[in-house]
Amino acid sequence: MRYREELDKIAGEGIESGILEYDENAENAEQIFEFSQIDSGKGKAVYSSFSDQELCNILIQKTKELEHVPAQKEIYWLYRVYLKRRFGNWPKALTAAGLSKKAGKGGDSYEKVKTDKLLEKELLDKLRVKAEELGRPPHMHEMREVADYFKIKFSTWAELLDAAGLDNQWKSRKPVYQVTDLSEEDKELLEIIHKKAIELGRPPMRTEIPGEIRETLKKKCGTWRNILYQIGLEPIQKIRSFNATYLDGRGTKTIKHTELLEGSVFKLVNPDENTVRQLNLLRKKADQVDRTLVKAEIPKDIYNNLIEQCVNYRNILYQIGLEPMEKLKEKEIEKELRKKRR
Repeated sequence: MRYREELDKIAGEGIESGILEYDENAENAEQIFEFSQIDSGKGKAVYSSFSDQELCNILIQKTKELEHVPAQKEIYWLYRVYLKRRFGNWPKALTAAGLSKKAGKGGDSYEKVKTDKLLEKELLDKLRVKAEELGRPPHMHEMREVADYFKIKFSTWAELLDAAGLDNQWKSRKPVYQVTDLSEEDKELLEIIHKKAIELGRPPMRTEIPGEIRETLKKKCGTWRNILYQIGLEPIQKIRSFNATYLDGRGTKTIKHTELLEGSVFKLVNPDENTVRQLNLLRKKADQVDRTLVKAEIPKDIYNNLIEQCVNYRNILYQIGLEPMEKLKEKEIEKELRKKRR
C-alpha cells in the first residue's frame, strides 16, 4: 500500500533523527499531519490497514531495542495516535501487546517481560488443567494463586477465563455421552433431578440439588452437564459468567438464584400448551419478518407470560433459536415501528 510505505518512510526518518514528536516547522509538516487524521482520507486508510497484531509488534520490537517497556515519548507520535485509538489508552495498548504497564527507563526490562510471559503461560495452563479436572471452568476461590497474580492485568475472573480459552463455548465442547452402566440407585437419583426440573420449569442449578446426589452421579457421569444429558437436559448457561467476580475481591457477594437467571439462558422444561402456542406464534412472526423480533413486536400478554417463565428477553428468543440483535439495529427498527403506528 503506497500510503503505508509513505508512513513507514516518514516514521523511519523521524526515529533515525531522534525527532519523535510532531514538528510543525518541518518542510512536509502538513503532509505528515494528514496521517494523524484517522477518521478520513489518507489517515483513515493507513490506520485501517494496521491489524491489532501489527500495532502490538511496534511496541514489542521497541521493547527489544530499548531493553525495557517503552514510555509514550519513546514511540514515534503517529504510532502513538494509532495505538491509543485502537486500544483505548497507553496502558491498554501495552497490555494488548503482552507487556507490563511499568514503562520507561525505570520500568520493566525486556528480560523481565519474557520471564513474566512464561509465568503467565504456566498459570494459564494450570487453569486449563484444573478445568479439565473439574469438567467446568474453576471458580476464583479454587485458583487463588492465579487470581492474585493476574489482578493487575485483568479486572474480573471472566476476563481471565477468556484469556485461558475457558469461555461458554469451551463448556459446550466438553463431551457428553450416554452412560450405559447406571445402577438402579443412579436412575432413582436422576429421576429426582428430572422431577425437580419439571417443578421448576427449567434445568436445576447445581446448588438446587443436594451435594450427595451430585457426587454419587458424578462418579459415573463425570460432569454436571453430562448428568443432565442422561435425562435430556442442558445446564443453564450464564451469558456473562463470573463478570461480577473481581480479582481484587471488591464487590464480591453471594448472588441470588433470581439474579443468576437474569443473566442466563436455558430451555424450558415441560412448558404448558399456552406457552408452546405463544412461542410458536413468535417463531412464525420472526420467519415472516426474516429477523429477530424486538420487544415492541411481542404482544404484551404474550411477553408477560413468557418473561415470567424465561426471566429475561434473551431467553425468550433462545426458546425459538434466536438471539437479540445489536442495540443500534434494534433502535432503528423500533423507530420505524413507531412511525408506522402514527
